[in-house]
This record gives sequence, C-alpha cells and structure tokens, in this order.
Amino acid sequence: MLGDVLTSTIIADQLKIIYPDAHLDYLIIAHAGALVAHHPAIDNLIKVTKSDFEKMSFIISLSRKLKHNKYDLLIDAYGKNNSAVLSLLSRAKQRIGYKKWFSRLAYTEVVDKKTKDFVYTTGEALGSRMALTYPLSKNIEWELKPKIHLTQQEKEQGYLWLKEHKINPDKPLVMISVLGSSPNKSYNYDYMARVIDTIALNSTARILFNYIPSQLQEATAIYRACLPETQEKIAIEVFAPSIRDFLKILFHCNAIIGNEGGAINMGKALNIPSFTIFSPWIRKKVWNIGENETSNVSVHLQDYLPELYGSDLPAKKKSEALKLYKRFEPHY
Repeated sequence: MLGDVLTSTIIADQLKIIYPDAHLDYLIIAHAGALVAHHPAIDNLIKVTKSDFEKMSFIISLSRKLKHNKYDLLIDAYGKNNSAVLSLLSRAKQRIGYKKWFSRLAYTEVVDKKTKDFVYTTGEALGSRMALTYPLSKNIEWELKPKIHLTQQEKEQGYLWLKEHKINPDKPLVMISVLGSSPNKSYNYDYMARVIDTIALNSTARILFNYIPSQLQEATAIYRACLPETQEKIAIEVFAPSIRDFLKILFHCNAIIGNEGGAINMGKALNIPSFTIFSPWIRKKVWNIGENETSNVSVHLQDYLPELYGSDLPAKKKSEALKLYKRFEPHY
C-alpha cells in the first residue's frame, strides 16, 4: 500500500500543472500519511483505516462528507469496488476511474490502462496513474516521478539521530530492504546474506537493515547467516521507530538495496540510488520506476532464466514463488 500511495502522488502533481489554483484533497490509509507530509501539490489529507474502508457502512458515511465538500473532480486511483461506490455517492461533477465492469456506473469518464496512446516512460505503475489525468489534458508530463519532501529540520534530525547511534552520516551508508512485505516477496534468507556479504566485501559502508518490528526474528536470521566480518559492519539494532523517522535516516544513505517494495520506492522518491531484487511473481516492468541502468537498477529471475516462464506472465507463478526464489541464485 505504501508504494501505491506514494506512486499516486504524481496525479496530484499533474493536477496542479493543469489547475494551478485547485484545492486538492488526498484520501489515503492513515499510516501512509507520513509519505506525503509537506507535499506541495496536496492541500489536505483525508485519512481512513484499511478495516474501515472495507465496510460498506463506512463508505456510505464517508460519502456524505465528500458530498458536502461539493468536489468538481474525483479521481479513483484505487479502482476497487468500495472506492467505485464512494466515487458514485460523492456526487462529484466529474469522476474518473479505470475501465472495469462497474466503471460505467461509478464514473463519468473511464480510462483503459491498456490503451497504447499512453506513454509509459518509466514503469506502468506510474503510467497507468498518470493516464487518469488524460481526460483533463492531452499535455501530460509523463516524466513525473514521485517525490518525498523532507524539511531541512527533518534532514538535520536524521543526521543527529545517526550520530547519536554511533553511525557517521558523512561516511558511506547503505540501507538494506532485507525483507519484503510477505514471504513470497522476500528473497531467500541465505541468498540475501550472500548479497550483503558481497556489499561488505566490496565497500567500506556501514549497513542498516530496514524491516518492521514483527519481522525482527527474520531480520536477525539473515544477520546471523552473514559472515562474521559482515556482521561487524551491520548496525541491526539501529531501528527507526516510524515511517517518517525512517525517511529522515534514509535521506543520508548512499544507496538502498534489496527486496522490491515500499522502502525501495521511498528511496527512489528521495533520489537515493537503488538496486532492486524483484519477486519471481511480480511484473518488473510495472514497478521498475525510474530505472535507468545507472542509479536505479533492478533484477528479476525472468532476466536470467526466461525459460522458466515461457509465455506466462509472472503473476501466474505466485504459488511457486518460494521455489522459484531458490533458482534466483545470488551469483546472478
């Protein structure tokens, strides 16, 4: 969800280009608010919880509030049943959403993600979102990428926090996205340890781990699988207590490396060089945002062993993800 929230901010950026004086509200999951704080194109956040948004009673209640705001335009970047119902009940004058079975009922204008007229310059996840503004203007800034906006004070806070934890921010620092959001999005633990060993062997960088508190046991297992000399370079106990605190620290890193997901997208949005390991069942060309073969690079099992996929899309391999990860050997 974090990657989705961050990626969708480019819609706000494009809307401010089309309508410089517009007031923009962004309806998002509450805990993702940290990603869009201080965003110059977003004037107000409407925060909801995931559990509430799944209840039709909540959708009806929320729609009354949206209707009261008398929106001229509503864009549904989520594209699920509940957001479609909310769009319809909002009574916004113009409502734009993706082409689905319910779209003609919910929206006044529909966008087909597969239309070849749209120019996907850097990942379909960005292109498909930007396409939602196509009914408003044919002059689309297709090169727009998500950005996270930290204040100068926050940058200084991150710097001091690292110093307090005995890490020199003026020396090379690498963040490892050590685990994905689920087991089928997490590179094999032993293989990840070999990747980290290689980083340690070929650089003088201190190494930080990114994970959520519930993943401490798994992160520790990867740490213990690393060579002793690698472990000396890893500050596994240095852990940011919140998303915004993580961003303050990530800003001072020289690179983020590891599993594709929210942390990698945050790094890119802070203009941090990245190396991304994709899950075998995720389509690389959808989420290879900003890939340029220099500062943003990614790898996928399909790059090395295309015969494992044949004519199948990676999503067809979701049930085989853990087995396929074993084929994605670190020497690649």
